[in-house]
Amino acid sequence: MREAKEDIQYQVDFVIPKECFVVPFLSAVHLDENVYNGALNFNPWRWMEPENEEKRNRRTSPFYAPFGGGARFCPGAELARLQIALFLRYFVTTYRLLNEVEKRQFQLRRSLRRLRTRCSRSVLSSSGTEERCRQRGI
Repeated sequence: MREAKEDIQYQVDFVIPKECFVVPFLSAVHLDENVYNGALNFNPWRWMEPENEEKRNRRTSPFYAPFGGGARFCPGAELARLQIALFLRYFVTTYRLLNEVEKRQFQLRRSLRRLRTRCSRSVLSSSGTEERCRQRGI
């Protein structure tokens, strides 16, 4: 968002009055048919086409501004940074990171009691087979 410090004549028909706020829609540069062929069609591979190689350089090209630029970069950028920082803090304080040497081998212990099982099967007529199996742990 920018504030006009004085009256500004923009193109022929537009005047931006002093102290008026202007919010540019920077992503609209991607919709210019003079810059990108088929700009109004959804084509995420547009950036990978060889003729657009110079246009996709975010530092030097005025034609690539998906998230804005400068201090007004992306409204969600700070939220994303905060979420990443919170996740990393939780991850580092909750889990213990081990080196390859420190990895522990977990030993499997045999159960003190064996499970006793009892199964019974009964066959019905040609309509199907019923199978019942009960397990009881004692």
